[in-house]
Amino acid sequence: MRRVHLEAAEDHVQRLARENDPLGAVKELIWNALDADATRVDVVLHRSPLGAVERVTVRDDGTGMAPEALAAAFDRIGGSWKKWTSGTLLKQRTLHGSNGQGRLRAYALGDHIRWTTVADGGAGRSRTEVSAHATARNDFLIGDSRPTAEPTGTLVEAWGKQSPRLDRLPLRANHRRLTAELAPYLIAYPEVTVVYDGVPVDPGTSIRRTAVYPLTFGAETAQLKVIEWSAAVDRELHLCDQHGIPVGSVDAGIRAPGFEFTAYVLWHAMADNVGDVHLGDGHDSDVTALVAVAREQLRAHFRSRADDRRRELVDGWRAEGSYPYDGRPVGEPARVERETFDLVATTVHRHLPGRGTQRRGTLRLLREALRSRPERVGELLDDIFKLSDDERGQVDQALRRGGAARLIRTAATVADRLAVIGDLRRLALDERAGDPAGLRALLTDAPWVFGERHGLLAADATLDGVLARHGDVRALLALARREHEGRQHLVVVATPHVGVKDLARVTAYADAVAADHRFQGRRVDWDVWLIGSELDSAVRLEARHPERPPGCVQDRVDGGTRVRVWARGWSEMIHECADRVRFYQDAL
Repeated sequence: MRRVHLEAAEDHVQRLARENDPLGAVKELIWNALDADATRVDVVLHRSPLGAVERVTVRDDGTGMAPEALAAAFDRIGGSWKKWTSGTLLKQRTLHGSNGQGRLRAYALGDHIRWTTVADGGAGRSRTEVSAHATARNDFLIGDSRPTAEPTGTLVEAWGKQSPRLDRLPLRANHRRLTAELAPYLIAYPEVTVVYDGVPVDPGTSIRRTAVYPLTFGAETAQLKVIEWSAAVDRELHLCDQHGIPVGSVDAGIRAPGFEFTAYVLWHAMADNVGDVHLGDGHDSDVTALVAVAREQLRAHFRSRADDRRRELVDGWRAEGSYPYDGRPVGEPARVERETFDLVATTVHRHLPGRGTQRRGTLRLLREALRSRPERVGELLDDIFKLSDDERGQVDQALRRGGAARLIRTAATVADRLAVIGDLRRLALDERAGDPAGLRALLTDAPWVFGERHGLLAADATLDGVLARHGDVRALLALARREHEGRQHLVVVATPHVGVKDLARVTAYADAVAADHRFQGRRVDWDVWLIGSELDSAVRLEARHPERPPGCVQDRVDGGTRVRVWARGWSEMIHECADRVRFYQDAL
């Protein structure tokens, strides 16, 4: 047995070990095995009876380390043989490491380290053990080599350390992190098998989609590879050599809600320049320029993918009958509403019920919420589904897009008013309808029919009481509004035929109710409408007086009281309502 001393300061060795990153140590040992032409690497996490990770072993079937090369492998940092070759010794596979620091990473897995390696050397095949301890990180004990017929390979064992970080190694997330980093290599060399804690690291089982893009930065060219996964992974941008072997990584730096992905930038000079990326975006270098170009291409990729995913989701909802729209949108407002609904619904799709009938109802409720209060949809969905920051940002962005919320709200108003006009035409003009209660209910909810100034009127007990005292005329509708120091009243009287006597009776009625003592000393605006299917010619003539608005037959002011009496035909009034709505619709 002989002792080999590593010529480096012990605190420097401790920094290189990066003991707070045990998964990084596992990765480094796997890469060492692959650089030794291994076709199978097994990482085993040995647990105590209480479930703590007490030992980590990494076994490979590679070429091992020959006895004559062991001293050089352990007595220095740097100077690795990998610097002087372009590929592995036997299979000429792409190499990962070349700094000779991988063995030190094992201290992140245990205080006791042992390498048992079987390799072919000058004296034939032999088995050698190398051991080290954290109390003397710079010293390695190399045992005597013994002849063996065992297969070549290396077993690295680490034990004697208790750490919560070690206990987290079995987490599934760490298996996914390994998969993301090793994916390009395992895809390029399908004969290689890596098993982590009993589960094969197989990118093929969790890759959903792969895309490759050429990149140009300055006079250089590179390549971006994007892998989308079916499970959650850390969003990282791996900086790789031209063969796809990672030599560093940075944050992906983009938002792509709903996608799990890893990106890889492949550049022939990455290994020589990767250190520049840690100087920050403000540092002018080839690597920072390349990272900026790669992130912009990533954004373009996921904009396109988001559109694809939305179309796929919407097509699926249509196929199952859950989509709350029929046919193609007609007109710009309808198109904007449909597009905004698609953006919002597909953004929150993972929160929707899985069953068709429940999903159908939820999507219809979302459509109605979007139509009635589009500016509050983001807040509503956040309250119900507890959206992530990415999802809430996407929803808010969709509603701000080109004034979508305002346009949807006004388009919904137009649609609602057109529906009211259609119902009004049926109830007022079709004598067969004979539904005064239905007509009253419709007009109570839509007083704007008599003018926009009546849009916020409601039923009022005081007004009803006054009208009841003057019961010689029966009102179809009576609504009121309090405003500041005064009141606004709308009274509608309906009759099949409006003659002169009817007009005189309603005018007297209007004057009488306006003079009621309950409104004395208050400012009150009265609009009393007499409306029917037909108007006498004399009434029609009076309603067209040049000094009054069309339809107004009296406009009297007495102190703080103003009384206007109107005589209109249903068809004329419905036509004017439709004309107002069409003007608004055309303006949209």
